[in-house]
Amino acid sequence: MADDNKPLKYMRYAVGEIVLVVVGILIALSINNWNEDRKLEAVEINILKGIKQNILMDTIDLNHNTRRHKEMSQRDSIIMWHLFDEKPLDSLIEVKLIDLEFSNILLMLHTSYFEEVKAKGLSIISNKTLRDSIARLYEFRYEYLILVENESNQYDYLSLYEDLISDYVYLDPELKAFKIGEKHFQLILNDEFFTKRLFNARNKRYMLEYFYETTNKAALTVLEQIDIELAMRE
Repeated sequence: MADDNKPLKYMRYAVGEIVLVVVGILIALSINNWNEDRKLEAVEINILKGIKQNILMDTIDLNHNTRRHKEMSQRDSIIMWHLFDEKPLDSLIEVKLIDLEFSNILLMLHTSYFEEVKAKGLSIISNKTLRDSIARLYEFRYEYLILVENESNQYDYLSLYEDLISDYVYLDPELKAFKIGEKHFQLILNDEFFTKRLFNARNKRYMLEYFYETTNKAALTVLEQIDIELAMRE
């Protein structure tokens, strides 16, 4: 009878060995998956921190350009009302007219980490709400603002200066400074085309101020979302 039980014992032993092997494989796969998940999470955290740093630098540039737009809008308004009221030339208006040459603004944004995300696949950011917010910031708000600021002719002060101001500016050798002078100012005063172009440029600058402010708010919102996400990973 004892010999009759040997096949059953061997079968039980074999099944036990198979179960142990399967369990070992499953544990190994689980550990491997856990390690892979940890690696992916580390990559995601590093990317989120990089995007955060890029956006922080962007907000500095956005704030700076917003201030410059506001300053130049105020300058343009002062020049326009001075011309509309046909006031005589003074040193303040002279400086502001000459300053028109330096009115165009260039926007440069930091996109290196977002480009890395696109290369790896946006799905590397596991939080869909955060992923969508980051994508909208970069692919809509940033791209549109760059298009309006850098690539369109929303305003072109350099052209305005070269076409209508540069002919009236001369270098005073005694003062070692650029001047316009009363005679040339009268030409500007009687040039309706100049006033109209300045008026249009000023109004378009108002629009850009709004785009800058709304883009900056969107960037700050994304920063808050990233901070919340990173805090949950600690």
